[in-house]
Amino acid sequence: MSESPAPSRRDLLRAGLGALGATTLAPLAANAQPPRQPNVGRIGGLINRLGQQSQWKSPELRLVRRITLGLNDAEVARVRQLGYDAYLEEQLNAATLPDPDMATRLQNPLYTQVLGFTPRQLYEQWDRGTMYFDSQLPYTLLNSERAVFSRRQLHERMFEFFADHLHVPSWERGVPPIHYERVIRPNVLGHFGTLTRAGMRSVAMLIYLDQAWSTRFGINENYARELMELHTVGWDGGYTQEDVVGLARILTGWSINESYEFDYKANNHDFGAKSAFGLSFPARPQAFSGTSGMDEGIAYGEMLIRHPNTKRFLATKLLRWFVRPDPSEAQIQAVINAYGAEGDIKAMLRVVLSRENLLRAPAKLKRPFHYAISTLRAIQATVRPFNDIRRDYLALVYPASGMRQPFLNWPTPDGYPDRAEFWAGLIVERWNEVQHTLVSELDGPGRAVINLSLFSADGTVDGIVRAINTRIFGGEMSAALETEIRAVFRAGVNNTRVLNAVRLAISAPEFHFY
Repeated sequence: MSESPAPSRRDLLRAGLGALGATTLAPLAANAQPPRQPNVGRIGGLINRLGQQSQWKSPELRLVRRITLGLNDAEVARVRQLGYDAYLEEQLNAATLPDPDMATRLQNPLYTQVLGFTPRQLYEQWDRGTMYFDSQLPYTLLNSERAVFSRRQLHERMFEFFADHLHVPSWERGVPPIHYERVIRPNVLGHFGTLTRAGMRSVAMLIYLDQAWSTRFGINENYARELMELHTVGWDGGYTQEDVVGLARILTGWSINESYEFDYKANNHDFGAKSAFGLSFPARPQAFSGTSGMDEGIAYGEMLIRHPNTKRFLATKLLRWFVRPDPSEAQIQAVINAYGAEGDIKAMLRVVLSRENLLRAPAKLKRPFHYAISTLRAIQATVRPFNDIRRDYLALVYPASGMRQPFLNWPTPDGYPDRAEFWAGLIVERWNEVQHTLVSELDGPGRAVINLSLFSADGTVDGIVRAINTRIFGGEMSAALETEIRAVFRAGVNNTRVLNAVRLAISAPEFHFY
């Protein structure tokens, strides 16, 4: 069977402009219809063609593409040194992986200050209107640095995954550093049960979804619905609207105190008889203090963590994140079998990221944040210590925002879409960011500086092409793209043409996918 030709940038642009890039989806109600199915038009055909390309032959490099935020020299060398399985194990055990560069960067006073803020201090900032520069922006910069420079790349990919799974918009009421740093980040390679319990006690989540004010005097269903629909059993998990109401009653009293810390308030709990999703609690005497009644919410959470539909929901979502949009029943069942009682994330990822799965996986379109970070990693851009936060905001944060994915700021609790057809309409914005922000030799506001000598050390066309192939594509650049890049130097080699050749490589269809 003959190979399909690699799509050109024009193909990608045309397909993207016809896709659903401007569509936003609201979270589903308890009786909602399933999520919109992927567009199978031009963008679907383009993705299938890219997925069939044969240039990505190395299983090791396929693994690096999937579990990092972009190839670079260091990761390519490391996977070749260790091999597929040992490299995956090293990334799965992120806590033991030395990361001296990030340890140094974490000492930045901007970061130590924001990481040390209490929830109350963050809320006071929000009330004063200083949150943007005092806490939210430094935290966004910190996570962008982690994505670009940390050796613990699988940890960063899983942080991105669970930041969508337990999403709270980053500008919501001042506490995202607490939610993302203390609830999500420590648990992304641990157990799903631990993460779910932490999410049930997240001040940011309880405030964002109005659970903090849900009492026996008047329930609010928002958090109860999302706990099942988005966090555990899924939109098709079998629950009803009556189950949502029952769970909202079960969770009454789960709230916050004046210091903006989790606080259970027995006086606000509904002690009447309740049932939801097959779990019932008898009526009991009203308590006005202590933790009486909190055991009901705890028991319900434990049931959800162990529910077969939760296992299926998470297994399917992980496979879609790392492997393909349409995982088979056999793939899903294999991940379910690795879930265990508590949701062992590492065990599930070993199954998800098997050689067999990745070798058969079609290419995935990078979301804007992934594309921006992978560009900075590929060109090994210089990002200087943060002295001018406004300039640094432009250099590290604005590119993804310019491509319509501001960091952690999707407006609804379902998190940013992980569907190619959603993002494919933003190809022009991607090209603009490459040309004007991400790939530049100018050291000025809003620019990450490329070291051109990495690509033009010997001054020959062959050397430049070889460097681009090695540093940006791990040695797997297509022949068609190589021809295009060589054409840049028809009139000779100079720094401007080297820069344009790198921009061409970063703009190429095969770099938009992983």
